[in-house]
Amino acid sequence: MNLFNLPYQKADPARKDFQYLEDLSTAYWYSETLFAALSIGVFGHLEKGFSDIHALAQAASCRPAPLRRLLKALEAMALVYEHDGQWHNTQAADMHLVPGRETYMGDFLLYRQYMQPRWQSLVQKVSSNPEDIGRFVQNESYEDRNFNYVRATDSLILRKSEEIVHLMAYFHWELPVLDIGGGAGSLARALIRSKIGTHPPSPPADSVLFEIGEVIAAARVLYPGPAYWQYLKPISGDFREHELDPRDTYGLVVLGNFLHAYGHDEALALLSKALKGLRPGGVVLIHDYFPDRQGAFQQKGVLYDLNMMLNTYNGACHECAQVLAWLASAGFGHTEVMDLESDSSIIVASDNSDFKKMPGSESDTHWPRKWINAALKLGFQRAVPVNPPQISVGPWVRRKCEFGCSEYNKNLKCPPHAMSDQQTGELLSSYSRGLIIEGMPPGKRFHDKLLSIEKEAFLAGYHKALVFGAGPCPVCPECPENGVCRRPDLARPSMEACGMDVYKTARAAGIFLEPVVNKGEYVKYIGLLLLE
Repeated sequence: MNLFNLPYQKADPARKDFQYLEDLSTAYWYSETLFAALSIGVFGHLEKGFSDIHALAQAASCRPAPLRRLLKALEAMALVYEHDGQWHNTQAADMHLVPGRETYMGDFLLYRQYMQPRWQSLVQKVSSNPEDIGRFVQNESYEDRNFNYVRATDSLILRKSEEIVHLMAYFHWELPVLDIGGGAGSLARALIRSKIGTHPPSPPADSVLFEIGEVIAAARVLYPGPAYWQYLKPISGDFREHELDPRDTYGLVVLGNFLHAYGHDEALALLSKALKGLRPGGVVLIHDYFPDRQGAFQQKGVLYDLNMMLNTYNGACHECAQVLAWLASAGFGHTEVMDLESDSSIIVASDNSDFKKMPGSESDTHWPRKWINAALKLGFQRAVPVNPPQISVGPWVRRKCEFGCSEYNKNLKCPPHAMSDQQTGELLSSYSRGLIIEGMPPGKRFHDKLLSIEKEAFLAGYHKALVFGAGPCPVCPECPENGVCRRPDLARPSMEACGMDVYKTARAAGIFLEPVVNKGEYVKYIGLLLLE
C-alpha cells in the first residue's frame, strides 16, 4: 500500500519516466529529515506539550523560522501535523518516536544514521576504476563544478520542457521570450520552436537568455553550434543589479527554478522587476517547486525547500499561494496553476483581462491535479483519482448496515432508504471521473467540506458533480418522522450506504485503511467526488 508515495514504493520494471529515478536520487532527503527531527528531540518535546512553534523552538534550542520549515517537511511525511497553529505528533510518531514509550524506536533509527558514512564508500567497494571513485570529488575546480551543475540541471529541464511547452500551447502568448535564470536555455529554445517551427517565414525578434556569466560560458560549451543561438541571445549579468531597457519588451517572461534561490523579500523584488519586461498583455511563466502543491509528489516541495535552506545563502521554495498574491498585487491577477507529471508546477499569469486558457486545456492527463489541490486546500488529507465504473459495489455492503449498525432505518440517507447497489452501479457507469477523498473527524465538518468541493466543481462546469460522504448524514440532529428530508440540498448519502465497498476501493486507490481497534487511534473518513 502506498502510504506516503515514497520512492521505493513505486518500483516497477515497466516504468520509463525519469521521475522515479530522480526520486531515488533524493531518497536520502527523507531519512535526513527524520534523523534531524530525532536528534533535536522534536517528537519528545511535542509530547510534553510544546506545541506552539516558539515554545517548541525554545525547548529544542532551535531558531523558529528554519524549525517551521523542518516541521512542514515532517508534516508532508505524515510524522507531525498542524492544527490551529499548534503542532502535534501523528499516531506513528507518537508510538515509535517519543522517548520513553515502550514502543520507542528512535535510537534504532538513529543507528541507521551512524551506518550511513559507510554507504558512501560503496563505489570503492564495488569498482576498481579510480575514475569511478573520483567522478564527483570534492576538490574539483570551480569551473568543473559549475559546468557539471549546468549540464545536470539542463538534462532535467530537457525532460520537463516537452510537457511545459505542451501546456503553454493552451495559452495565448507571443514572442520574444525573456528567460531569466534559464540555465543553458533549453526551455526557452523549446518555447521558441513551438512558435516558429523549424523554418520560420521571417526571422522573429531575438529572445533573450539572461544568466550569470559562468553559466552562459558553460551553456556555450554544451551547445556550441550557431543554430542553438539563432533566435536566442545570451546576456550575462546578475539580475539583482540589472535594469531592463524599457525599450525592450517581451511577450513571455520565464522564471524557471529562479525564485527559490532567494528569500521572501528578494524574490518579490526580482519578480516585480521581471514583470516590468512584459509588453502590455504579455504572459509570465513561473516553473518551480511549491511547498503547498500537494498532488502526486506532495513531499517534494517542502523537502526541496529544506534543500534550498541547506545549499543556498537564503533560498526558499515559496508557496504557490504567496506567488499568486505577489502577482495579483502587481496587477497580474489572471492566473492558472498546473502541476507537471513530474514533481514541479507552473504558474501562468497575465495582466490582460481577456487572458484565458484555450479550449480543452483541462485534458484527461491534467484534470485530476486541479481537484486534488482543491480538496487539499479545503483541508482534506488526501485525494486520489479513481475510475468510477471500477469502484467496488456489492449487495453485502447494505446488508452489513442492516445487520450491524445501530442507526439502521433511522437516517433517510442510509439503508433501507438509500440507493440500492444496482442503482449505484448504474449511477457510477454514467461518470468517467472521480476522486476518493480522505478526511478526518468531526463528521459534520467533513460533510460540509464535501459539499464545498461539490459546489466548486459544479460552478467550474462539471454540472453532474456529486459527492458521497462517510457515515450517517450529519445535517440534522434527527430525521423527520414523516420520512421527508428537510434539507435535500445539503444531505448526501455515504458511500457504504449506497453499497460501495469503502475498504476495497480506498486500498485500490493506495489509501491505507483498516478498522479502528482501540480507542484513541487515528480515524479516517473516506468520501467520493464524482465529476462529469
